[in-house]
Amino acid sequence: MNYALLMKGLGLKWRDRDGKEIDDLFTFFKSKGVNRLRVRIWVGGSGPSRLPYALKLAEEAYMLDFKIQPTIFLSDCWADLYKQPEPKDWASLDFQSKLSKIQSYISSIVESLTPIMDNCAYFQVGNEIDYGICGVFAHDRKRRKNFEWLRKHVWKYESTILNESFKAIKTYYGKPVALHLGKWWDLGLISSFLSAMDEFKVEYDVLCFSFYPSMFGAGLNRLEELKGIAEDRGKLVAIAEYAYPSCPIKGQFWFMNKPSPDHPLTPEGQSLWLKDFLTCCKRLNLYAAFYWSPELYLTKNQVKGLYVSEEMPLDFGWGPMSFFDEDGYAKPCVESLSYGIVD
Repeated sequence: MNYALLMKGLGLKWRDRDGKEIDDLFTFFKSKGVNRLRVRIWVGGSGPSRLPYALKLAEEAYMLDFKIQPTIFLSDCWADLYKQPEPKDWASLDFQSKLSKIQSYISSIVESLTPIMDNCAYFQVGNEIDYGICGVFAHDRKRRKNFEWLRKHVWKYESTILNESFKAIKTYYGKPVALHLGKWWDLGLISSFLSAMDEFKVEYDVLCFSFYPSMFGAGLNRLEELKGIAEDRGKLVAIAEYAYPSCPIKGQFWFMNKPSPDHPLTPEGQSLWLKDFLTCCKRLNLYAAFYWSPELYLTKNQVKGLYVSEEMPLDFGWGPMSFFDEDGYAKPCVESLSYGIVD
């Protein structure tokens, strides 16, 4: 729900299944069974996803007794499976100086979260870090298939960044720390990455994955595979981000258009998929699962006339994944959230 404050500030509205305006989005989702919030934190002093914005978001959730999962991006903009830019102000630093900057930066974030630390579930450093983090990255796509090259030229240095980051967190609080991999379908890459982290002595508690089954029409049995990978290493497993569409997607995520078995790309199919996904998560005893931006329903036409920064667009075609239709009315899937409640 990282867009919630931004959208609210623009005067955008959400409505429940009966058409009643939703006064508070967090209260609405809590009433449906949601109890955790993954908060995105970028490097920088102001604007969406920077620390002041993230703290306000986390504090609103904290007041409703949500568990908070801070995700510390070591970047000042989007970072994911296929890009891991370092903050612009850090670009001229050598590796050791960058490590020092990372330590002080993470320490400042952890200190800022002290008032809500009792509700922090775990910390995640980086986002979809399969091919690197904070400027240490496999830019050559062909090299990404060479796991030995990745081990020597990327993962070796990435592990140092992660170790220093986790050390900075553990210095203040003994909260669990997590790795997040984005290429959930590539078991060879996952195994090689985790073996490298073991070799370079990265100590972590939670193994997180992205999960977007409509990329391939994948079934929920994939969750069992991911659970097994984590269990083999004695780690908890969580789904850092997931989503499923209620209709075919256009735009940036056009490739997420293949329905999973027995789950058509319709509002009813999305609702059934969410029910079955959460039921499966409970059966497998997954540590956490976070739906990516269920609040974001806007289309290009709706964004016209709104002041939206280029770094935080709202019209990239996420509407089919949203829990709200293009008019802001809740879709049937919101009633499936109760299947994630742990007794």
